[in-house]
Amino acid sequence: MSFKFLHRSDKSRNKKEDRSVFDLTSRASDTIEKYGLLEDQFIEVFEARGDYIDQIVLIHGGYWRPEFDLAHLRPLAAALSDAGWKVQLIEYRRTPGIPDNYMDDVRAAIIHCGGGILIGHSAGGHLALLASNEDTSSLIKGVIALAPVSDLADAETRNLDNGAVKNFLGDYAVNRSDLDPHVLLNASVPIVIIHGRDDLRVPIDMSRNFNNLYSRAGIDCTLFEIEKLGHFELIDYRKSPFKIILAQLKNLA
Repeated sequence: MSFKFLHRSDKSRNKKEDRSVFDLTSRASDTIEKYGLLEDQFIEVFEARGDYIDQIVLIHGGYWRPEFDLAHLRPLAAALSDAGWKVQLIEYRRTPGIPDNYMDDVRAAIIHCGGGILIGHSAGGHLALLASNEDTSSLIKGVIALAPVSDLADAETRNLDNGAVKNFLGDYAVNRSDLDPHVLLNASVPIVIIHGRDDLRVPIDMSRNFNNLYSRAGIDCTLFEIEKLGHFELIDYRKSPFKIILAQLKNLA
């Protein structure tokens, strides 16, 4: 059964979001590489410290909005590199209403850096789930999606983040089913989803429904559901999900 519950020792359920991850600082990347000519087509590369294990392609979220860039994932990238992983933290064009730019850039970045295991958070999880195609599938070893927006039609119906899906697509979700992981099933690589049960940004039942759909279709998909955890703790290396991420990375390497 590809469904796992993980429990934390918190004594009470706190409905207020923990956003302390945004207060973390990080060392700069070791290098920056361009995979295209445009301003946002670059990768911050964090070389592995210690014994090299494998490579990660890290994809940030922010509900596809232009104001949210890769900066908030630098601390996680640095922590993963400290654990022996070479991390390719990618930036991509965030062009609301022109969603194909997002996918074109993510795939181009994967090809440029040679791929590896994809980790995507929130909207970055959505992009990671869609990244595999005829040009990239051979380069992707697996996907770890952290609280991904995995069903665009459902997210649109719920009006998540004040119309984020319509803003991203410039259209209704039903007209862009090619960009909906819930419709366009990704059967080419193993998928791991990690999601907090107290997530106020992306409801946990979206991942439950996604996992059930993929499992029924015979696709390798595992859901780790974490009690008393919200949306942003998933990208905080000080929190319990980080150990789960490291363990799953080794499984996929």
